[in-house]
Amino acid sequence: MNLSEIGEFGLIAHLQKGLETRAGVQIGIGDDAAVLESLQRPIVTMDALVEGVHFRRDWTTPRALGRKAMAVNVSDLAASGARPVAAFVSLALGADEMVEWIEELYAGFEDAAREWGFSVAGGDMTRSRGDVMISVALVGEVLNLARGPILRSGARNGDVLVVSGTLGDAAAGLALLQTPDIAVSDATRQKMLLRHHEPTPRLHLMSALLEIDADAVHGALDLSDGLAGDAVHLARRSGVSPQIETGWLPISPQCREVAAALNTDALDWALAGGEDYELLLALAPEGVETLLLETEKRCGVPLAIIGKCGAQGEAGPRVRILENGATRQTTRPWTHF
Repeated sequence: MNLSEIGEFGLIAHLQKGLETRAGVQIGIGDDAAVLESLQRPIVTMDALVEGVHFRRDWTTPRALGRKAMAVNVSDLAASGARPVAAFVSLALGADEMVEWIEELYAGFEDAAREWGFSVAGGDMTRSRGDVMISVALVGEVLNLARGPILRSGARNGDVLVVSGTLGDAAAGLALLQTPDIAVSDATRQKMLLRHHEPTPRLHLMSALLEIDADAVHGALDLSDGLAGDAVHLARRSGVSPQIETGWLPISPQCREVAAALNTDALDWALAGGEDYELLLALAPEGVETLLLETEKRCGVPLAIIGKCGAQGEAGPRVRILENGATRQTTRPWTHF
């Protein structure tokens, strides 16, 4: 059955059966507007995925796509020190879109909502003349009300720069999709494709950091466009000059295996590959190693010191990428235009 046969409202009624309303939402899908419970410090993020730009149907499944559409928004909230409460999904779909494909997409939305404890509380559907567009707005609440949200503008001169997880994996996964015949182990292929298709928001990690020492977390952002480019955002918003040591960057053996098979440098993926959705953190230097060890112990996600924030010069904030003491040139980070 396709969308023109079931109709917009028939589809909404059908999809609603698979969605659970959780704490924080009083009235979800089915009315003119959703009703949320009172939030003491609400916070909102929004992101879109467009067919042909962010995803290809022959490279992923609708369920994995649904999970990713939610995960990238949860990642924004995690970087801001907030938890998700309610998601609102806007879809642009062709009239011949199969209902089964949309069902699986929404199953992915609900997978993410169940895992991260929020509700798919509403949205909108419209007809497109071609490609699918998925736009998600996610409403959340700040985790530590006394500390407030974590911002890109909070980094200070002398702060230690830290990243979670490993960098470059998503780019390695994309490279495998683009060149599927390259010879790598099955385990490497599976892990890198999963890292590309289904990023893991570091919400538990940020929650642990704030519980252990909220005052030590000065600034943060999630790495969606690549470390080198996202560090520029931190520099400009905070008025600092980050210095990053390439030898300290956490790169997985699987990422290096894919890079070697393609005769490319895994460092380029770590610096500019994008879509890793790890956290870049600016932390107070005092007691930072103890803080990182305790956080890793609680959430099981590795944390690596990759550099520090320096004072901006007369020319303003700048990012320095150092390799063996010399400045390394990086490829241009991802932008839409």
